[in-house]
Amino acid sequence: MPGQLRDEWERHRSLFARTWLTAMVSRRRVVFGDVPPKHKMRRAILRAAATKPMEVAALEKDFHLIEAAIDNDRTVVSLDEVVRKLFKAAAQSVAAIRKVVWVNPVNSAEEAVEWLKGGAKAEAVRMLGRE
Repeated sequence: MPGQLRDEWERHRSLFARTWLTAMVSRRRVVFGDVPPKHKMRRAILRAAATKPMEVAALEKDFHLIEAAIDNDRTVVSLDEVVRKLFKAAAQSVAAIRKVVWVNPVNSAEEAVEWLKGGAKAEAVRMLGRE
């Protein structure tokens, strides 16, 4: 969990989120550490997917999620469908993010909880590079 993500959790934490994170830390399921920015990849994503200032801002706000996923388990769990759509668009031309799995835990069609309980396998249908 890079510092930027840790800060985001602190700003938006609920009682459930705080309890869950505390439990995961106590079970040694969370790795804290910084993930260096991948500037070349960021520029490529912006060129591929951002056409408006608000899109640039959305991508820049969440680059740390993609970078942490690439450096760890290639998985992002997020509610943000706007930025997911932008990263999916970028994945068509930015190979580095094609195999990143993105799951929205509140989208019932994605069956995220069952997927996580089943081991969170990197299914192609969940990858950003999937059309």
